[in-house]
Amino acid sequence: MKSFTTSSTKILFPLILSLIIISAYIPTLSGHFILDDRPLVKNNLSIKEFKSPAFYLFQEDGVCDKSPPGYHTGYYRPLVNVFYTLDYRIWGMYPSGFRITNLILHLLTCIILYQLLRKMLGGSLIPFSVTLLFGLHPVNTESVAWISSRNNILVTLFSLISFYYYLKQRDEKRIWTGVLSYFSFAMALFCKEFAVMLLPIFFIYNRILVENRKIFKDEILSYIPFILIIFFYFILRANVIGSVLTPISTPYPWGNLYFVPFLIISNLKLIFIPYNLHSFIIQYPDNYLSWKAFVGFFCLGLLCFFMWRERKDKVVSFAFFSFFLALSPVLNIFPLARAVTLISMRWLYFPMVFLSLALSVYIKKLTKINYFVAVSIFALAVIYFGAYSYVLNKDIWHDEESFFIQEIIRFKNNYYAYGYAINLLNKKEYQRAETFFRIAVKHYSDQAKNYINYSALLIETGRPGAALLYLNKAKSLTMTHDERGEWFNNVGMAYFNLRKNDDALKNLKKSVIFSPEEPQYWANLGGAYGSMGDYERSVSVLKKGLDIDPDSFQLRKNIAITYMNMKDYKQAVLNLEKIPSKERERDKQANGLLMSAKEKLLTKSR
Repeated sequence: MKSFTTSSTKILFPLILSLIIISAYIPTLSGHFILDDRPLVKNNLSIKEFKSPAFYLFQEDGVCDKSPPGYHTGYYRPLVNVFYTLDYRIWGMYPSGFRITNLILHLLTCIILYQLLRKMLGGSLIPFSVTLLFGLHPVNTESVAWISSRNNILVTLFSLISFYYYLKQRDEKRIWTGVLSYFSFAMALFCKEFAVMLLPIFFIYNRILVENRKIFKDEILSYIPFILIIFFYFILRANVIGSVLTPISTPYPWGNLYFVPFLIISNLKLIFIPYNLHSFIIQYPDNYLSWKAFVGFFCLGLLCFFMWRERKDKVVSFAFFSFFLALSPVLNIFPLARAVTLISMRWLYFPMVFLSLALSVYIKKLTKINYFVAVSIFALAVIYFGAYSYVLNKDIWHDEESFFIQEIIRFKNNYYAYGYAINLLNKKEYQRAETFFRIAVKHYSDQAKNYINYSALLIETGRPGAALLYLNKAKSLTMTHDERGEWFNNVGMAYFNLRKNDDALKNLKKSVIFSPEEPQYWANLGGAYGSMGDYERSVSVLKKGLDIDPDSFQLRKNIAITYMNMKDYKQAVLNLEKIPSKERERDKQANGLLMSAKEKLLTKSR
């Protein structure tokens, strides 16, 4: 491939790059909130207005006011919510807007990668080709299309900017380039902890690619600003999540080291053989003698042999060493977070940018051997990557319905059966919901949430006795604070439907003790008192619930029913009229109650 050197390529190539990548991501622009997007974005009250810097610096991702005391996720990414807040101010709570921002950030990352490759390798056409392959690679769809995976794009974007200005500072010796590198590094680190690996990447860059090296002492001194930023970051992190690395208190699993080759090769397979991609739920092989573990060692041995053969090519050596450094945080050598899988496409977004350097070298070599073959392979790769990314954005990452169907039906990924069952239950599709609850209970019998939510379906469909059987199976299992509250609520409602009022009240009372912020539990407890004729306690309990959530439809409806039974029609009317008319019209009972209360109030006034 011939190198373009005209200044027009500085604008033309990034423009072409952006247009091609956008074409592959068109389906995602009309997509919805999915999975973690709900708690981290849609239901995240903290992003609806800008907070003080201290708020963001001392906030742990996934932990909110409703989280139980001492609960930790292990995720400390203060700047992510700042970006979500910016999105909310621009787009409102529309998922398409958040997805557009993810795509814009992806395009910016690709443009910076293109500029970095040009600076390191020269030319324009090969950096353009490699960046286009990165931008279209189907593995990256998870980071770009899934809103709550934005942290992977942000850490990569700011790391590349830091790297770019680090190189400029070395060449130009200007203070402002160094400052920009430090600032971008800090931004990357506060978006995701992966950025800490940039410092050792700088070190191997200086060891491998720089000819006129500084004296070792001077080089170490040049890293001091980065070290201070990391030190400050880890002090804040430890203060917020309760630990420098992870809040998990289990002893360090030395056995994890044995399976590192398996994880490395599995990740490389996703990059070099992008086929049958989806949301993986992968754990370690069953035992140390598993064929997967041996294949991992064998393939890693081949890779080491290849790197030894290519050791004279310094760019390739730097690319692979940087890739492994960037990948190391997800090799589970140290447990860094509460992840449900050991391999995920989104975790490859950051490491893949460093492989781009090696790819650039081999594309250049191939063009010298046979230009036509090089162009043909590149064209086929672009078509395949672009088409596959389009399909993934359309069929998996667009909305939860398509995501769950693809994962459960096509890929037999039963981990998501529970989530799909919940969606179906919320839509009152009881028969289909029951099918997937049974799958969840069968394959994840150690998870209490499967039994608890299946029992809710059984109660709603008039089978309280069966619900109690499943709730008893969950009783001895480990539960979160909220799950325990839901368990007591469901037990109480099952007994209530069986007309065992004493048992019902005993459990419903416990549900509001475990989850006092959940309005539905107060509505159920108050409704139970009202059904038993204890109207004063019913009103008292329902008022406590309304103090927590004045807009709760069920609380307003239940307290109106209680006031009707007390013949206090005025209070019944006042509470029913506070329910938005659209919600009231969807519930025939609430509409009928309002009409009846008004008629009786009118009759009483006469």
